[in-house]
Amino acid sequence: MSSTIPVIDIASYLDGSDKMGVASQIGKACEDIGFFMISGHGIDKHLLHKLQTTSASYFDSPLATKRRCSGPFGLGYMGQGMENVAATLKEGSVTQDFKESLNLTLPVRDGIWPMDDELRNLCAAYYVHVEKLANQLMRLFALALSLHEHFFDDKVDKPYTTLRLLNYPEFDANMADTAPGVVTTRNAEHTDYGTLTILYSSDSRGLQAQSRKGEWINVDCINNPEEDADDEPVFIINIGDLMMNWTNDKWVSTLHRVIAHHETHGRRRSSMPFFHNPNPDAMIECIPSCLCDGEVPKYKPMLAKTHLEDKVSKALGKVETMDELVV
Repeated sequence: MSSTIPVIDIASYLDGSDKMGVASQIGKACEDIGFFMISGHGIDKHLLHKLQTTSASYFDSPLATKRRCSGPFGLGYMGQGMENVAATLKEGSVTQDFKESLNLTLPVRDGIWPMDDELRNLCAAYYVHVEKLANQLMRLFALALSLHEHFFDDKVDKPYTTLRLLNYPEFDANMADTAPGVVTTRNAEHTDYGTLTILYSSDSRGLQAQSRKGEWINVDCINNPEEDADDEPVFIINIGDLMMNWTNDKWVSTLHRVIAHHETHGRRRSSMPFFHNPNPDAMIECIPSCLCDGEVPKYKPMLAKTHLEDKVSKALGKVETMDELVV
């Protein structure tokens, strides 16, 4: 694992023995780079292993089968070249991400969720665990920002969340780094949109985060995929744009990307990010504890929904609204 990205054991928050100790570590990581890893979360590695192997089978199925899952706002199956995350930051970008994904949100719905019962049940089970973990992290964020532990509760009690199963197909070494100074990305430079992202991957090599000095730092985390291994899985956590807005840039929404790692050429890359966002109608405005004397808020108050719609529309190259998500 990267020595630059800290690994924080959150068990002493969960059992109540040292809540502030964990919160202070998270606060420092969020100020320094906006990325950290966590252990001690209590999520069963067997579920993670099974979900990742079963999702690989889904991506190996015929394209016509995968396309049966389709919905608004980028939900369901998204094939290669259908998303351009670079466009969320750079107008006119034509970069196409070298990945495919299955994008799920609750409630479980036919047409968006796969009809494969095993995959559907595994995703639903994992969703329960990772939503709970996201709520726990939001409470840790509150403590780290010198707020009441439950400050964010009423702002995230009806959140818009998305579980993405990502598949990066085998990458030919001849396609990478074809010109001096050019880095071939599998997922272009971007920031995440909401509050936080919880990422699981058996091998995250290729993921890089940009430091405040502009340096690209490897976010390397290798989780043993063997079900009988004793080691606990580690999640990668990063904060998103709305958390940066809430904290008036005290915490950074870190630019990150996935490049073609030289040791993983010719191999599939899989990851499972869970994107947590506030309630769509939550007003995002500067938290008082993040405003020093004489400072003014850097961002105008806005609804979470407004920001999310703008980002998703740019990434997909067409106007998308959350109104389409109403069941």
